[in-house]
Amino acid sequence: MKFIASCSYGKDSLKTIDVVLNVLKLPLDEIVTVDVMFNNTISAYYPEVEEFRQKADEIIKNRYGFEIKHLRADLTYENRFYQVRGERAKKENRGKIYGFPIVRGAWCNSDLKMSAIEKYKTQLGESFWYIGYATDEKKTERQEKIINCTNLNMYPLVKAGLTEKDCYEWCKKNDLLSPIYESFSRDGCWFCHYQTLNQLRDLRKNHPDKWEVMLRLDRDSPKTFRPDGTTIHDLEARFASEDSQMTLEDFIKIGGEE
Repeated sequence: MKFIASCSYGKDSLKTIDVVLNVLKLPLDEIVTVDVMFNNTISAYYPEVEEFRQKADEIIKNRYGFEIKHLRADLTYENRFYQVRGERAKKENRGKIYGFPIVRGAWCNSDLKMSAIEKYKTQLGESFWYIGYATDEKKTERQEKIINCTNLNMYPLVKAGLTEKDCYEWCKKNDLLSPIYESFSRDGCWFCHYQTLNQLRDLRKNHPDKWEVMLRLDRDSPKTFRPDGTTIHDLEARFASEDSQMTLEDFIKIGGEE
């Protein structure tokens, strides 16, 4: 039996490692993460998050003596995005590329993350995985898993009675708080269709190279980025309009000249 801690570099999963080793003193053989990739060379994470992940690896190695094991799925986002659907697809989708994921039943989490974990579980044989769910999980499916769990060691934060706020404060105090929490409430990929408008504004403003990739994907996708029909080009027009309406005072604040 192998005992594994799953790490996403979010506040809850990082605190879980500490709880397993220092609070509950449970057995631990490996810490495992999945590196989600846009393509074979470009990470799915914001550059500042990618930098944080590397820093966290060093802190965990020095503090706990574990080198995090990095897995990768066989597919990348770009692979799946441009994959042509075959005969098993609905008639109207046959011969078309996948394009942007749909909101319900999106292929990205299963194909780019969970497939790597399931493959590794098969290689390991019998294993027990610690999951970083807090006591105040907001998602109904997570609450149900916790309620129906017969061995709470699976959810160390719950067994230790820790909330998401507890995890946030601990990570902040221990220099393990991802920079994503400074500006947004959720972590995620820079191409994620669940991003808020503010996150997309930030992507366009601070990572124009990746925004150009989004525009290219938008041109090629048979599905719109948002289920309501909104495209990335629609958002580009909206954000450009917002930029043009900037006041003189705002322009000077960001370094412009009168």
